[in-house]
Amino acid sequence: MTLTAGRLLDALARSAATRYGGEIVSELEHALQCAELAREAGADEELQLACLLHDVGRFAVDQSLVSDTTERTAVGTGARGHHEVGADLLAPWVPERVAWCVRMHADAKRYLCATEPAYVERLSSISRHTLRLQGGVMSADDAARFAAHPWLPDALALRRWDDLAKVKGTPTRSLADWAPAIRRYVP
Repeated sequence: MTLTAGRLLDALARSAATRYGGEIVSELEHALQCAELAREAGADEELQLACLLHDVGRFAVDQSLVSDTTERTAVGTGARGHHEVGADLLAPWVPERVAWCVRMHADAKRYLCATEPAYVERLSSISRHTLRLQGGVMSADDAARFAAHPWLPDALALRRWDDLAKVKGTPTRSLADWAPAIRRYVP
């Protein structure tokens, strides 16, 4: 798929009809809540955009390309995690930091499980299931390498907002309110 702002906004709008994994919110509600949490915390526009689009690999690509889907779809040969597929889709258009945060939000979960023993207990059952699909708890060596990245705080913030963005009925700005930010980067 050739990415355009219109196609991306349409995919986001259509994601309102799909539950976010087995959670009680839709894919769109989850994305809007995550971006709203970033905005409320004073995150800059790039990190807010990463929060809005972090699960683009769940709703804007053929799910046979995705290995960590919670849906009952046939996974194709060479399928990769939704975070990888989504980051690759966005990378030509968004700042490098945005694509990196999208790519690393699953690894941030793996990292937090390795470095904060109580973190895994706070994960929803669906998030624990996808943790296994995404490689499980990060090894000490991988965690040390990940910790050295200058954007680590951004990936961890996105991850924590991702975990919190699952509350039915939470008021957020509309998708139309976020469209100008998307259009600044995606043609």
